[in-house]
Amino acid sequence: MYDWLVLQLGRMNVSLKLAVGFGICLLLTLLVLLGGIQGLNEQGAYSERLTHIGQLDGGARQAELARLRYQLEGSAEQAQRLRSVLGELQAGSERLARDGLAGPRLDALRQALADYARAADDLLRADAQQRGQANPGLDSRAEALFRASGALFEEGLQQRDAAASQAQWHQALTALFALFFGALSVWAINRQIVRPLHESLELAEHIAQGDLSRDLGGDLHLQRRDELGQLQRTMLRMRDSLGELIGHIGGSVGQLATAADELSAVTEQTRAGVDSQRLETEQVASAIEEMAATVQEVARNAEQASGAARQADAQARDGEQVVGQAIARIDQLAAEVERSTQAMARLRGDSGKIGSVLDVIKSVAEQTNLLALNAAIEAARAGEAGRGFAVVADEVRALAQRTQQSTAEIEALIAALQRGAEDAAQCMDDSRELTGDSVELTRRAGDALAAIARSVAQIQDMNLQIASAAEQQSSVAAEISRSVGQVRDIAEQSAAASQQTAASSNELARLGSDLQGQVGRFRL
Repeated sequence: MYDWLVLQLGRMNVSLKLAVGFGICLLLTLLVLLGGIQGLNEQGAYSERLTHIGQLDGGARQAELARLRYQLEGSAEQAQRLRSVLGELQAGSERLARDGLAGPRLDALRQALADYARAADDLLRADAQQRGQANPGLDSRAEALFRASGALFEEGLQQRDAAASQAQWHQALTALFALFFGALSVWAINRQIVRPLHESLELAEHIAQGDLSRDLGGDLHLQRRDELGQLQRTMLRMRDSLGELIGHIGGSVGQLATAADELSAVTEQTRAGVDSQRLETEQVASAIEEMAATVQEVARNAEQASGAARQADAQARDGEQVVGQAIARIDQLAAEVERSTQAMARLRGDSGKIGSVLDVIKSVAEQTNLLALNAAIEAARAGEAGRGFAVVADEVRALAQRTQQSTAEIEALIAALQRGAEDAAQCMDDSRELTGDSVELTRRAGDALAAIARSVAQIQDMNLQIASAAEQQSSVAAEISRSVGQVRDIAEQSAAASQQTAASSNELARLGSDLQGQVGRFRL
């Protein structure tokens, strides 16, 4: 059941989750308010009924007082006062019956009032002598009327207290339900929003530090269909793409370093051959008379130099291919870094949307808090009659304050996520700049290899010329002298080209080492 509930919540988007959670809290708050208002209305009705009963009790005592004065004075004014008070008592009892009050105590009061009214009527019709005598029957009816009104008042008090107690129990149960569902909403928000944000932030931090071996716990993110699930799956795909790309780059860099070492060795061999060729040429210039004997040796050396030049040309072409592969891999890295930067930008946009939703929730909580505060003030003004409403207002204000606190915590977590995303975006921008520099340096290495290939081709051509000149030395001595001068110039050019090739090889090896250091920052 728990896993099913978590799965269903994971299929809802973030805004709908927040709307449902806080909507439940607001609905329960409304129920608490309505319950409090109903309790206050019932208390008001009971209080008004008690007021009417108290007026009846006071009217009965005024009637008895008017009766006593009439017996003492016998004036028409006191008689009229007695009739007026009796009429008001009859009207008050009828109003209580119309208001829904019923029961034996009200019937007893009305019977006692009727008996007292008949006795008072007899008193008003009696002559002066009878009126001045003691009337124990009327006194007993007055006492019965007082007892009936007092009993009815006590019954009204008991009914009001019972209704107040019941209303308090209803309010307490409603408040407990509101607290339970509020806590459940906070737990659901923490489970469905805050925890995935923590996990995503931790994964982004590890990726920013170069650790691509980090993974999210469990496989719940694979079943989520909300924005956070999409974010986590996108970050995992980004991590996998970066790992694959960096693995390819690492392999290409290793090949580039190997090719650079081989190229450096070939260049050293070429320079040694060129130096040997220069020495042989100088010997030929100083001893032309011995040229015939050394023609075969010169031809053999020229053939070796030609083979070394062909080998150097092949190695240079291989180096160009390796550099081209490195450029292609680095371009792929630049494209992946650009896509990662776009994903981080979308992450910042989604965090801003969540922040706007939280602003709305915070505004609603603040308005609820203000309404609760106003209700508490009105309840304080109402005094004892507003005590129940004050309890409701305190509960509402407590719920609003907890909502504000939860919203502030979520806002802080979203701010931390935005800062992490901005840091990651900055790291991606730095990586993109480094990738551009690597492309430029690799292209320069390719240009250097092309120059080496051209120089080696020139060396090969010159060696062929040397071989041809050696074969013709036996018949054309003058041409030998001129050819020796040409060979000396070519040897000097070859030496300069060999030095340039060696410098380019060293630079290529250094670039490969730097690129390996950059790739080594990532742990796969």
